[in-house]
Amino acid sequence: MTGPTGEGPARRPEIPEHLRAALGGPADSAGVPWGGRELHTSSFAGDTGEADPVLLGALRAVTVDPLDPQLHRSVVSALAEKRLFAPILPAVLEQSVDERGLMHDNSSEMAMVRLRSGDGREATPAFSDIPSLTAWHPEARPVPIEAERLGAAAVEEGAQLVVIDPGTPHTFLLRRPALWAFLQRKPWMPAWADATVASALHAAASGFPWIGGVGMGPATAAVQAAGPEIRVEVRTAQTAADAQRSDFQRALAENAVIAEQVDSLTLSFVEQ
Repeated sequence: MTGPTGEGPARRPEIPEHLRAALGGPADSAGVPWGGRELHTSSFAGDTGEADPVLLGALRAVTVDPLDPQLHRSVVSALAEKRLFAPILPAVLEQSVDERGLMHDNSSEMAMVRLRSGDGREATPAFSDIPSLTAWHPEARPVPIEAERLGAAAVEEGAQLVVIDPGTPHTFLLRRPALWAFLQRKPWMPAWADATVASALHAAASGFPWIGGVGMGPATAAVQAAGPEIRVEVRTAQTAADAQRSDFQRALAENAVIAEQVDSLTLSFVEQ
């Protein structure tokens, strides 16, 4: 795992004990323990496969106003103890070629679909209802799973992102800091609206006399669904050399607050 600037490791979170117990130890992307290789689904009596209205409302609200940090927090809060659907597809474990040169699948298992984000990181898809999942991938089997269990399984397999309802108008990207805070039941604020991140950014810039000031904000107008999380603008009294820019990037990567609380960022340098 890498930090927000792509340099240095991002610390892996501690999965709470109650979720480790639910996973039964090291698990696959469906939250299933490796031992036995059996796919166990959660029991949701009377589940109609429809989206939870509170969660769906929160997803739609942040889509309408993605620059309101409180609406981002509302989505994370709405996920607590909610049922999601994981898309499951068969994965071939062993193949053989017969005397005619034809390939045969000797064994397979059911495994959760895994995605790769634009910056190369692993992402886990999750759906609030069955219609959204089947529209996204008609051949995928929808398996109900608690949001906490799905997130813990994603982390166990090295994913730093969970994409909720991909392919819908209300797609939401649960980024690494939000995912970790959710699993550890800690408060969370989007980095671009977090005063502690702003303070850390100014502290990192204070060590560079050529920097006249720094500011930050959401990286895009659709920050809830895609792209880097924050945009950092560095104001300089003179044109910054490549070495100077690299030194500042390294200082950001080494700042503990930024590494922990920022998922990803873009840097721009503006000469005053």
